[in-house]
Amino acid sequence: MRPPIRPRAVLPLLLAVALGAAALPAAHAAGARDRDRNRAEPLAEAQHRAWRAIGRVNVAGFDTGGFCTGTLIAPDRVLTAAHCLYALRGGTKAQPGQVHFLAGWYKGTYAAHRTASAILSNPGFHPGKKPDSRSLRADVAILVLEVPITDIPPLQVATPDLVGPSVTVIGYRRDRLNALTRVADCRVVVQSPGMAGLGCPVVQGTSGAPVLQREGSRWSVVGVVSASVSGAGEIHSVAARPSATFLAGR
Repeated sequence: MRPPIRPRAVLPLLLAVALGAAALPAAHAAGARDRDRNRAEPLAEAQHRAWRAIGRVNVAGFDTGGFCTGTLIAPDRVLTAAHCLYALRGGTKAQPGQVHFLAGWYKGTYAAHRTASAILSNPGFHPGKKPDSRSLRADVAILVLEVPITDIPPLQVATPDLVGPSVTVIGYRRDRLNALTRVADCRVVVQSPGMAGLGCPVVQGTSGAPVLQREGSRWSVVGVVSASVSGAGEIHSVAARPSATFLAGR
């Protein structure tokens, strides 16, 4: 994951893009603010089976180099954050053969292991550039797998105009890199069609983790974790929300 963004850098961006979009009512925000920080729940082995479509994205070799989180959204497609693919020394973009997806990774075991045959990044993403609203929105990428994964149901991606008022984030963290951690009831502080500012903090490694929303018994991916935000403000992380146009072209 990229270094944390300072609040004074990201808040004006999020507030600017949110004009005409959605922010939560003040009463709800006041009641939820203090609950955002401590909702991280380590998932036990038995709980991992339901989330086998989520896995580790390892860059520069099998279980070596940098890693992020990715989500199987089709038998041969994995959604993650674009900046995760620049984990090599010097910020060089990884080649497809250097990127591995380990679905359902849990303490050295996995449900499937595949290598990427292609990397499809959002053309609006520019690595190394100081974060702005455009690059935050565009921080999504799709890995095309060499061999489809046919025995794990993928998670569907949804592109609603608005998400929330709360979402769930599930991913791998640097401080718990061999098992999933879930943050439920993560408050959506502010949002626009391309990104959202969330009230829950994230830890390095969570980049690319799915931001999930539930409708009835069905979970859909409505974004991916792009950045953490340091400081005492209400926004502690940023989610990029892939557009229907990007997904349709991939």
